[in-house]
Amino acid sequence: MIVTPPAAPAPEPIRFEVLLSLSWKLFRSNWIVALPPVIAMLISIACTVALIAALTAAAIAHGTFRPNAPPPDSGFVWMLLFGVLVFTAVLIVVSLWAYVAMFGMADAAWARGTATFDDGFRAFRTRTGAFVVAGIGMVGLAFVALILVLPTLGLSFVALALATMYVGPAVVSGGCDGFAAIGESFRLVRRFFGTSAIALLVLVAINYGISMVATFPMYPLEFAFLPHAGETVPHMPPIGLLAAAGLWFVLAMVVAQAYVGYFVIAIVGLYRSLRAQPDPGAGPVPGRSFTV
Repeated sequence: MIVTPPAAPAPEPIRFEVLLSLSWKLFRSNWIVALPPVIAMLISIACTVALIAALTAAAIAHGTFRPNAPPPDSGFVWMLLFGVLVFTAVLIVVSLWAYVAMFGMADAAWARGTATFDDGFRAFRTRTGAFVVAGIGMVGLAFVALILVLPTLGLSFVALALATMYVGPAVVSGGCDGFAAIGESFRLVRRFFGTSAIALLVLVAINYGISMVATFPMYPLEFAFLPHAGETVPHMPPIGLLAAAGLWFVLAMVVAQAYVGYFVIAIVGLYRSLRAQPDPGAGPVPGRSFTV
């Protein structure tokens, strides 16, 4: 008689406090996860400056700024349109790379403890198409949420953010394609509603707290501008106050940008944990595992 050993029990869902702790540990050793949006922002700024400089130079060459200058010819208009189209295409590609790369690097951090830019580029090469299709689906859902915003008193957008919180991880970590990633996110949120809602609420609250901290120096700065009693002209704040407020704001923005990387790592880690849980209503799904 052959006795089949019982299957190994599935790992328990990761506790929320453990998720936050492990995500922070991974982020400290893989802080480059937060760099793709920064790189994308710098590229966008450089492209904006280059476009403005090119259009200004072309306008000067065509005599647009001369008194009584003739209207721009068709060649200049087509060049303007071409420049804007190229600029838009570059911004779209760079933004996609930043978004997909973050999830690819975060998944690598959970899978083996380290993440590199190669992980981000690999995810960009292989999963961008699925991200685009999923994005089209989410735009459609956002349109529906917009229609329902008044009847639901704005709760439709809250529901949308919650229901689609795992779409990014589902595309990269789960290998889901397009609309299947949206369906995967919906199923996980439905099965683990409390865990998902609390996680999203806390992670968003932390981000909101960082934003509030960034605005603290603005209040004394605004009061410093106000005229004194009996005066009508605003005051120039002291240079020291301006410099301190500006430095505080820049540092807060750096922290906020870094938090994006931590947020993605936490969401990916939670997704990997919840996806590893067996679904009572479905058979076993190969490849579902959670590792730290």
